[in-house]
Amino acid sequence: MTAQAGSIILGSASDRRKLRKTVRAARRAMPAAERANADRAIIRHLSALPEFRSARHVAVFLAFDGEPSLAPLIATAADHGKRLYAPVITRRHMHFAELDTDAALARNFFGILEPSLGRAIDSRRLDLVLTPLVAFDDRGVRVGVGRGYYDRCFRFLRTRERWRRPKLLGVAYELQRVPPQTQESWDIPLWGAVTEAGVRRF
Repeated sequence: MTAQAGSIILGSASDRRKLRKTVRAARRAMPAAERANADRAIIRHLSALPEFRSARHVAVFLAFDGEPSLAPLIATAADHGKRLYAPVITRRHMHFAELDTDAALARNFFGILEPSLGRAIDSRRLDLVLTPLVAFDDRGVRVGVGRGYYDRCFRFLRTRERWRRPKLLGVAYELQRVPPQTQESWDIPLWGAVTEAGVRRF
């Protein structure tokens, strides 16, 4: 599947649409047992990652459309001294609101769960951002759903000489890894990516 998705090299808007459609369909079609095993491996790799272990303010996402589930990590984060935040989106913008085990959740207009009453945090104060994606390559180029929320929210990273905070860590299945893709001027690259196969740093 990875080779099939990766055979589409991004060079136009239609190529991006085709890649998104192919990879999202494959992700949704993963057998339940395979998905559960992959999710457990991803959580193990994340839990052992030094940058995660040292982070205090961590952005997560609530799985949607076949994305990897971070539920076990969310459930135990407070026990390890971490404060978690989840994305809250409007038609054009995104911010992060605090998420805890008692947080009230509501579905937004895409059907994605998000905290409805959590306190917002400036995205520059986050230490690590566990980032959802449709596809990624080994240079850190991220292909999202095409609405640009993460690119706009973290565009300040384009002006930094060094990535100190936050680090954007893509969370995906190995089937979402594709050959090198064209990076657009507005794309914010990933610091790394974690899949069931392990962690890659870019």
